[in-house]
Amino acid sequence: MFSVLPVERDSDTSHRMELIAAHAVLPMTHDSTIIPQGAIVVESEKIIDVGTKAALAPRYPQASLTEYPDHILMPGLVNAHCHLDMIDFQERTMVTNDFTPTTPDFVSSLVKSIEYKEKTEPQQIIAGIRKGIGRLIETGTTCLGSIAHFEGTFQLLREAGLRALVYPEVVAGTNEAAQSRFEVALALLEKYSHVNDDRIQVGIAPAAPYLLSRHLLKIISQHAREATLPIQIHAAESFAEMEFFFDSQGPIARALFPALGWTELPPSQLKTPIQYLAAIGFLDAQVTIVGGIHLPDQDFPILARHLTRIAYCPTMNRVMKHGSLPLGKLIDAGIPVGLGTDLWNTRLGFSLWDEMRLALTEGSLPLPSPRDLLQMATIGSARVLGLDHRIGTLEKGKFADFILVHAPEYTSDDECYEKLVTETQPQHVQRVVVNGDTVLKSA
Repeated sequence: MFSVLPVERDSDTSHRMELIAAHAVLPMTHDSTIIPQGAIVVESEKIIDVGTKAALAPRYPQASLTEYPDHILMPGLVNAHCHLDMIDFQERTMVTNDFTPTTPDFVSSLVKSIEYKEKTEPQQIIAGIRKGIGRLIETGTTCLGSIAHFEGTFQLLREAGLRALVYPEVVAGTNEAAQSRFEVALALLEKYSHVNDDRIQVGIAPAAPYLLSRHLLKIISQHAREATLPIQIHAAESFAEMEFFFDSQGPIARALFPALGWTELPPSQLKTPIQYLAAIGFLDAQVTIVGGIHLPDQDFPILARHLTRIAYCPTMNRVMKHGSLPLGKLIDAGIPVGLGTDLWNTRLGFSLWDEMRLALTEGSLPLPSPRDLLQMATIGSARVLGLDHRIGTLEKGKFADFILVHAPEYTSDDECYEKLVTETQPQHVQRVVVNGDTVLKSA
């Protein structure tokens, strides 16, 4: 039995200190090893030391001791990309009654999603968001990046105590409608940029390069640069998109544009989506690409030169039949890759453990190791969100975002990583802590 807790913050936490000891600690820092009989010391919202329990206990005699002898202590999972306020939509259109994923058509799904955003009652959206937040917490996610068209997303995340980077979305429509949505997104940015909450930050999300005009994409990028705002955008995700940008042909031209009431096609670009975005100066901002699947060799140096990041969502790629992520080439080019849950379509939905398991067997080339995937789901995703200086590893000075997971039996570090990835389920997550506050504990 697990319970998501109301977040209770002490009025004065300046001297609250806790030493948390476990069977082992996974710092997830570069080249770090697992620390047997490890521990961390947390004061207020920060980690102030990491090591073995034997070394830390005499060093901090004033700290209260909490022990988890059968658990692994590790950084909280970081979800690089999701759509919290689209869970209700995805559950209705992409999952059957027995939780079997359907195989929706990419273009028709886009059209239906735009209609959903325009017509759905807030109560339905709120119910989906609450379901998603509960699932994120019980699976050990402490931070997320979420594209959002619904303002209530901010408040619901704040109430849950999660750390989040929320990207108000600029979505398709007529030129007037797209401009209006851009203005709404700017209003949300203005409103929530000044809210005094260290956990919730804002960015901006133009939906996709083929859904907005060149002019509006340039304006969004310029605004993001001036305000130092991060961007997330779906790009280089489907073959249909590649076809459209090269010669203005394919399903996007034949089906999507008419469905949206657009009568004129843009001229052929003879470019990939990445080359198009670079040519108009869009990538000069801090951009995360959701997708990055269809990339010719010429695109990798462009992404690297612009310090662009990639959010990798294995389930979405498989369900939509987008293709395989060129993970090896991205890593070789020095492009940060984080793990996300773009699609709610399984019994667990929004579980990074499920995404890791899928990525372990299919969906990227070459197949990553379990350790690679845990790094991708922690410090990798934190880097994609621009939060790696604050979270993603267990290090002195970072925020106390961590989880306790039931320890599998293992004889080596590699076996520990493998069993964590292949065996962890929600019932194995004992405690979830964000910013030093416990948001979930087992009953």
